[in-house]
Amino acid sequence: MIVNLMKIQKLPSMFIFIIGALIITVSAPGKGAKLVSKMAAPNSIQRRSAKQFGCLPKDVRADEEVGYKFKGRPAVTLQNKLTEMNARCRRGRLVDSKGREIRFFRLSCWGNPPDNYQEIRRREDADLANLKKRYTVIVFGCNPMRQ
Repeated sequence: MIVNLMKIQKLPSMFIFIIGALIITVSAPGKGAKLVSKMAAPNSIQRRSAKQFGCLPKDVRADEEVGYKFKGRPAVTLQNKLTEMNARCRRGRLVDSKGREIRFFRLSCWGNPPDNYQEIRRREDADLANLKKRYTVIVFGCNPMRQ
């Protein structure tokens, strides 16, 4: 009985030690600083986008959505995707962090598909596969709320 009481008395001091260790770990400058810099990135991205992604094709805008909102997740814009890929302009072409040229591909989107939609999909899949062999490809998906 006395042994059990001693173990119970040690619990509060162990909890205080564990909570203190967690606080020190969470407030470490390495992870906290990265989190703050990632949170501040969208504002700086908007200011630099025209300059940084000036070599985008004329039919593509940096604020276009590449991925759409789903279950509370925000929409992914082309600008976010390019920043995530560390894209930059080199000799008038948009390239990723590995130096591969970035190309864009738009899927056909239908509310009610046409009669030959399977043929269109096969053709698009073949074109996309050929592009992916040589380039980094960003695919503009279909908005599920508009279909």
